[in-house]
Amino acid sequence: MAPPKKRGVARKRPLTEVLSAMLAHALEQKEDFILTCETDPDSGTERVHAMTGKFVSECMLRKLIGKAESQRDEGSSLVTRRYPKMRAKP
Repeated sequence: MAPPKKRGVARKRPLTEVLSAMLAHALEQKEDFILTCETDPDSGTERVHAMTGKFVSECMLRKLIGKAESQRDEGSSLVTRRYPKMRAKP
């Protein structure tokens, strides 16, 4: 039996493009958007984790805001804005 034909190599979308789409989706759905970076202690491999959904409780958000504010001198930043009004799709 002949081996299956190989299809074209799937091209990965650039990370910035994927994150932009995920952020737009999260804003439309009024979901949380979480982005974090990790370095594996064993291999040194660096990874980016991005997720959307309902993750952060009101209490947890207050703790995270407090932590970001207390670490500003270490380079942390925090941006708070009013929620954008989304236009209804025709």
